[in-house]
Amino acid sequence: MPTNSKPSAQYWATNLYLDPRLRPKVDAPLRDLAPRAAGRFKRAREGLRADLPPRAAQRFKKARLGVRGLQHVTEQVVFLGTAWKWVWMYEVGGRKLGFLHPMESGASGTFVLTGAEEQELVPANGLPRAIKQAVRDGVLAEGLRWCWLSFGDLDTVDAFVDVVRMKHYFLARPE
Repeated sequence: MPTNSKPSAQYWATNLYLDPRLRPKVDAPLRDLAPRAAGRFKRAREGLRADLPPRAAQRFKKARLGVRGLQHVTEQVVFLGTAWKWVWMYEVGGRKLGFLHPMESGASGTFVLTGAEEQELVPANGLPRAIKQAVRDGVLAEGLRWCWLSFGDLDTVDAFVDVVRMKHYFLARPE
């Protein structure tokens, strides 16, 4: 799994849910990423590729609950094409906050920032190194910076939830 913030095409090909016709249930990664599920699934069943590392379910759950706990946030499981495949998308008022990715090698997340949000966020004191690196390596497309990070530990999950919380705050402020 890449440790930087620019995952390869090979990484995106390892999404846990491959079949665009089979929408995973919202809580499927909590079951499919759990250590007790190891070896239980075959590739053909439910479009699954393989089971994730033991702590991936815990990290996915922590990120999911942290983001869902924000006021007025909606969660959707959506198929975003052949690159990302199935993702857990979080929005508030139709504005994207972030995405969770259940992958063969573990869980990861992507958050998006406008130029103004990036200018306000990046100079902030105490911003975790993982977030700074994700912003620095993020891809700028159509006015948004797409920042990806791997959930290698619970601190990274906390940092992801914190940056999504800040984005949520930015969107809630009066202009």
